Amino acid sequence: MGPELYNVVPLEGFSPRIGAYLSMMDDVSARVLGYVEGLSGEQLSWFPNERCESIGTLLLHIAAVERSWIGEDISRRPMGEEWLPAFAIRFDVPQINGKELPYFVEILKKTRAETKADLAKLTDDDLAREITPLDPSEEENTKKRFTIEWILYHVLEHEAHHKGQIALMKRLLSAAQ
Repeated sequence: MGPELYNVVPLEGFSPRIGAYLSMMDDVSARVLGYVEGLSGEQLSWFPNERCESIGTLLLHIAAVERSWIGEDISRRPMGEEWLPAFAIRFDVPQINGKELPYFVEILKKTRAETKADLAKLTDDDLAREITPLDPSEEENTKKRFTIEWILYHVLEHEAHHKGQIALMKRLLSAAQ
């Protein structure tokens, strides 16, 4: 028996390239959840200063950005104000506080299930389709267009970025306790 092989295997039920993106997204999500496993609500709510998101806020932010790019921009379902805490620093609202890990896991899993339902409707030919952001509240959004493939890449890259941030926050949390 040789060494274990790591590979990207497209998820079944999706076109091959979309299935590959989803496979990679699920892998990063599993790693994020591994980092936060066992953290208490108090630990998820801790942040070192007012310009840093807590781990809980970052988890909510990961779900919100995925929902924004895929549910809102690709599938054209507007987001509601319930997502504001996911952008606490940007919109100067209080960070999420006092929620236990299952709260965040449920939101992340529900968002990913919606993403998969949205992407199941697409084929690899759709990846080149251009999307204009649905939210025109930022004037710059009216001047931007993105391909669906870039959006999938960006959602994957975004969660991986915050995975590293969560790992750092866990180290800072250990030092602060």
